Amino acid sequence: MPGKRIRPRSVQRIVKRRILIFSLFVGAAATLLVAIGYLASTYPSIRRIQQVHRHIFDEIVCSDATCDTHVFTTDWETGSADYIIGSKTRYFIDVPSPTEESPGIFAPLDYSDTQFIARFREPAWYKTPDEEVWRLYSMTSQADGKELDIIVGFAKEAPWKMVDTLQPDIGLVDATLRAEAEKLSLGSPNAKSARGAAVDGYEIVESRTQKVSDWGPWLPIFLPHEAKLPRPGASLYVAKGDLFVVQTGTDGRLLATSLVLVGSVYWLGILGIATFIVGSATASAFGRRYLRTYFALMTVRVPSLEDALKTGEGQKVEFKRGLSADLEQQKRAEEELLKSVAAFANTNDGVIFIGVDDGGRVVGLDLDFKQKDRLEQKIRQLARHRIRPIPPSQVGFEDYRGLVVAKIVVARGDAPAYLMGGVIYVRSGSSDVRAQPEDLKNIILAYSH
Repeated sequence: MPGKRIRPRSVQRIVKRRILIFSLFVGAAATLLVAIGYLASTYPSIRRIQQVHRHIFDEIVCSDATCDTHVFTTDWETGSADYIIGSKTRYFIDVPSPTEESPGIFAPLDYSDTQFIARFREPAWYKTPDEEVWRLYSMTSQADGKELDIIVGFAKEAPWKMVDTLQPDIGLVDATLRAEAEKLSLGSPNAKSARGAAVDGYEIVESRTQKVSDWGPWLPIFLPHEAKLPRPGASLYVAKGDLFVVQTGTDGRLLATSLVLVGSVYWLGILGIATFIVGSATASAFGRRYLRTYFALMTVRVPSLEDALKTGEGQKVEFKRGLSADLEQQKRAEEELLKSVAAFANTNDGVIFIGVDDGGRVVGLDLDFKQKDRLEQKIRQLARHRIRPIPPSQVGFEDYRGLVVAKIVVARGDAPAYLMGGVIYVRSGSSDVRAQPEDLKNIILAYSH
């Protein structure tokens, strides 16, 4: 039998591979859509944070070296960002309220300048860029083989203090600061008051990395110059098993950064995996049920009518004059057409042109738009009812020099064989013939390998 045959198994593998690729793509797309939807749910919070940031920039008035924060500090309704930093001074105007479980929230900003801390090895006064007055003291300590810088502070003048502090006993303040720093070095921070002198804030920093390992209530700190300021806009951030959206805004003088919790990475991962599996499985079932013909036809190289006329009828091209109006002739024409469809499905990809006689002369079909649709439906129904299983085929039309020609594209199917009226037909050159025992043997061997 002339011509190269496409093995059923190879077609089956191609179709299965394309269905697999399709299902994986759908699963990935579904996962992406769920992720986008989940992130979109944080949009109202991000919008609110952007409004808060703009309000903060309006309330804090900065010059080159100082910032007036009185309005911002005493505004208890608007809220604050997690971090507020002077862009030029790198001074922290505000940091997150710490907890025992989470001493730091956004690792890129959880750094403190140890050169500034080292200035207070002896208790000393310090006036901050936002005009607060603090008594600060620092010391070094060792823990788990690491050198730590510990700094504690007492706020003498700060707009956030509800009660004005009386003139402190400096000796008592310094003694309290030293005692609290010593306790922190031993791992027991408590910041107790003593006769009106209180430790208002503390911080513990790894000396080598300048990374904050623990902090209590806020006190004056600076971001090291080595640490990069976050870029304005939104970004994703993972910390301690949680996914956050980090929103950063700036007005050139100040930088405000806030975090919005998206959810647990573990549960988000479970959701993503489940979405991918369900989406892929659904797409795979849909593809096997409805798209097998489409994927099989994707492998077919469809010649134009002009190319087919040059080569003539053969292993992959068949011409049919048309379907007669006479009932008997029509039945014979339908029978011959279905034999060709089944033969191509059993042997190799092929194209049937209706409206061309056996000599290769285009006679065309007298069809308007509605008649084209009816003919297409008729051919589909004939193949569906007369050939088992249903062969992968597609019906279309081509205009050739003002003449309408129907074109049936048939792919070599991925089933073992296609029977028309209980008979297996194969393509032999330009003819459709009944399969002989040797043909059946070859079909079975091709499918089993």
